[in-house]
Amino acid sequence: MVDKVVTGKCLCGQISVSIPEVILNKSEHIGLCYCKNCRQSGGCLASYNLYLPEKDVTIQGEPKIYLDKDTKSGTTVRRAFCGNCGSPMFGKNPNFAGLMAIRLGCFDQLTKPGMVLFCKDRPQWDKSIDGTQENETMPEVTDEFKDWLKNVGVKI
Repeated sequence: MVDKVVTGKCLCGQISVSIPEVILNKSEHIGLCYCKNCRQSGGCLASYNLYLPEKDVTIQGEPKIYLDKDTKSGTTVRRAFCGNCGSPMFGKNPNFAGLMAIRLGCFDQLTKPGMVLFCKDRPQWDKSIDGTQENETMPEVTDEFKDWLKNVGVKI
């Protein structure tokens, strides 16, 4: 049986992202990030991302890539966006080859996040979401996280 696929699009429709619906429904794969770079790249309060293996993603169209070199980790993050309407589409971190952070704003379905990153940068007036794992910064790469990455096909 083939997994049902859902597709999200940028505002103008020139770039689309297709992913397995089953992954979109898993809160543990979804996170918010309040770091300054994510806020600035999306022009929003926080980035809203689905973390999944690159092999499970189909991109149609040609997004532009911005190489974000001024990150807290010192790692250059590849940020993809539509060159026509500016919609952020996905990000890639070379420290996690094979993992993508798909920007969920391009999808109709908005699943509750399971984790929040850079809570230290969240405005005081924006409240916690019940049941999410909150991290003041980027969480440490634990053995459990390494196992999860390996299981989904990501090289670290």
